[in-house]
Formats: sequence, C-alpha cells, structure tokens
Amino acid sequence: MDALEEDDEEKYKRQFAKYIDEDVGSDSLEDLYREAHEKIRADPSFTPTDKQANYDQTKEHKDHKLSRDERKARVTEKLRQIQEDRAQ
Repeated sequence: MDALEEDDEEKYKRQFAKYIDEDVGSDSLEDLYREAHEKIRADPSFTPTDKQANYDQTKEHKDHKLSRDERKARVTEKLRQIQEDRAQ
C-alpha cells in the first residue's frame, strides 16, 4: 500500500478509494485487522447477518438450468429463425 502510494498517486487513490474515505491508512490497517482477530478469538461463534437473508432473495431470480431437450428445442428455434431471416 505504501509502495503504490509512493510510485503512482493516481492509481493509489483509485485502488484504495474506500480506505481513503474511511481514513484508513497502511499504518492503521494492521491495527484494524488485529482488532478484528481479537474479536473473533473472543467470540468465534457464527452470528448470521442481514446479508444472508438478502442472499436468499437474490437466488429466487436465477434462471433454472434447461434440460437437454429444452436446449435442443431452443437451438432448433434459433436456426429456424435465422433461416427465415435469410429467406426474406
């Protein structure tokens, strides 16, 4: 982080923009990780967050996989459409 800041200021600002917004420098980053590890060691049990509930909702919008017959029908339909377009 320090080396990039010394070498290329613009690239540093672009790559670490969120850290700069939060006033986290390379010196305080080590302290931040140390505090996080201490908290994990104090209570290592898993506690679910709101992100997990949101993740379940996003999975509902994913398309289901097509079966082999459905894929073949889709390809056939595309080929038929191409042939019609060329005929016109």
